[in-house]
Amino acid sequence: MSLVSVIMFLVGALLGVGGCLLIVRQTRSESSIEKQLRELQEEFTAYRENVNQHFNQTAKLVNDLTNNYISVQKHLEDAAESFAQPPKSFELNPEETEALENKKEEFLSLEIPTSEEDEDAQFDSSGAVEPPKDYAPKAPDDKGTLAEDYGLHESAK
Repeated sequence: MSLVSVIMFLVGALLGVGGCLLIVRQTRSESSIEKQLRELQEEFTAYRENVNQHFNQTAKLVNDLTNNYISVQKHLEDAAESFAQPPKSFELNPEETEALENKKEEFLSLEIPTSEEDEDAQFDSSGAVEPPKDYAPKAPDDKGTLAEDYGLHESAK
């Protein structure tokens, strides 16, 4: 009986080891799922961090752009003010100023002088402009090309 007991012991030990291996494999498969879940969470966290860094960098660059725009605008305003005032070397003495003012009167108007007849033809007594006239050749009782119903004929029934 001792041989049968040893064989039974070995069979029981083998069944116990087999059961333990099955349990360990199930635990390992669960841990691989947990490991995958952990990896996905870490990847997602890294992605969120990357997106946050991107938006922070974008906000910083936009703020820098705004500050640079303000600096350029101030520079242009200062330049406009400094260029609007003539330099001291352009200051004229009173004699030269009078000479320029006399010559300036010749160039006050750039309009071509017209006769009064032309002005009367263009404007009526209130100063309003007349509408264009229809100069297309036509019979006296025909409507001109500028008439609203020109070219609209009643269709023959």
